[in-house]
Amino acid sequence: MTSVIIWLFMLWRLQNHASPDQLIDDIVTAFPDLLRQLEPDDYYSPEKRLGVLIESRFIERFLQFWGFVTVDPKRFASEDRKPPKVQLQPLLAQTFQFTL
Repeated sequence: MTSVIIWLFMLWRLQNHASPDQLIDDIVTAFPDLLRQLEPDDYYSPEKRLGVLIESRFIERFLQFWGFVTVDPKRFASEDRKPPKVQLQPLLAQTFQFTL
């Protein structure tokens, strides 16, 4: 049940600001226990690992694969990594609608 809540929360927040970096901050704030569930890693902080997981699994493998968002493929092309920004596609708003 918790994973469904997190998944819906991520959709809602991403629709509001279209920023993966802000989404990661929102997740860390709303669900701090997620960081404690990650295995220790010598290379990345728990926040960075969570960010990599969200970007690769949720944004690229799910949202981009199904056509809900597009991600700039050139953002890793230069030495300076561009801040990730997603382009929300109309299909996202047509499929997922949130009212508070």
